[in-house]
Amino acid sequence: MTYRGSCQVDGDRFTATVSTKRHTDGRATVFGVDHELILDIEGNCPGKIATYTATAQQVPGMVLQGTLVLTEQQPPAHERAEPRPAFNPGKLPKLPKRSR
Repeated sequence: MTYRGSCQVDGDRFTATVSTKRHTDGRATVFGVDHELILDIEGNCPGKIATYTATAQQVPGMVLQGTLVLTEQQPPAHERAEPRPAFNPGKLPKLPKRSR
């Protein structure tokens, strides 16, 4: 599927219109339409969780409700605050002496 559309935000509320189009064979959408849909979406996003209701112009009376959760990648672990000591080969353990 390909998706394109636009979104308007007013405070915590948002509206969007999204057009979908199938580019390869696959399963039918939740609306049961195989090729193209125009979704009208209304929702609320007071933080990192958004809830929405969507309807498809091609399937009057059918409603899709959902929840979106923002996931963020964790930043890399910080290096130790203390500096690493310089390499000192004299501090390495000594191998036992072999007789020849």
